[in-house]
Parts: sequence; C-alpha cells; structure tokens
Amino acid sequence: MMLHKASQTVAVGNWGGPGGNAWDDGSYTGVRSIELTYGNYIGTFNVVYDLNGEPFDGPKHSSNRPLTTAKIELQFPDEYLVKVSGIVNNVPGASPSPTIQSLTFQTNQRTFGPYGPETGGTPFSLPIRNGLIVGFSGRTGEVLDAIGVHLAL
Repeated sequence: MMLHKASQTVAVGNWGGPGGNAWDDGSYTGVRSIELTYGNYIGTFNVVYDLNGEPFDGPKHSSNRPLTTAKIELQFPDEYLVKVSGIVNNVPGASPSPTIQSLTFQTNQRTFGPYGPETGGTPFSLPIRNGLIVGFSGRTGEVLDAIGVHLAL
C-alpha cells in the first residue's frame, strides 16, 4: 500500500458508551505503534503515529487502574492496520455505562490480541478495504469508554 498524504479522511465510530471525556487525536499519515493496558476492560490507550515519515507521539489517554500493559509495534510502512474489532460491555467495576471490554488489531501481516475478554457484550468490527487508519478518537475516564477511527481514503 502506498502511503501518502490523504486528500480525504472520514471518522468512523465511536463504539462504546457515553462515559469519560471525549478526545480526538486527529489525522496523521499512519500508525507506528499502540500501547494499551487491559484486564477485564481496556484502560490506557496511547498511539505513536507517523507524521510525514517521522514518529509523532499522540496525546496520552491514560488510566490509573493497575492493568497489564501491551505494546503493539508495527513494521511501518510495510505493515498497516486492516481491521479493528472488539467488545463493548457493561463491565462491573469499570463504569456505570458501557465501556471497551476487548480490542483486537489485525494488520496486513499479523493479528494482535484480543486484549481483554471476548465474552458477552456487543461485538464491533471495522474491516478496512480501501483506506488506511490514520488516527483514533474516543472517550476516556477511569477506563477506555469508547473508541473510533479516522480513515484516509
């Protein structure tokens, strides 16, 4: 896939609940890595983007919950996200409203996850056929309440 400055981006999502504070990282030229924490739900969600060939640390969306940390390192620019999926659920102890319980990321080369349990709840999935994930949006309070993506078309 050729990486270039997209002439058009579209926001897809958010999946999840109304809790926490809304955030939007904006659009970049690609995703280099994702760091998240997980247990019975997703806590922290931080992304290092590509900005015209250089790494760019996106805004931090942190949880102070004691969860397991995972770091997904893509072999950018040869590796890119082709699918994001997960489970939205009311998780006891996370939030009174639905939150992101589980996330899985599939690239053109491999799959990362699932992070968090894939039982119960409502599944969501975004297979990307003609686009590139160039940013994320969502809602974060104590945990990751919702998630969405920016696609370059």
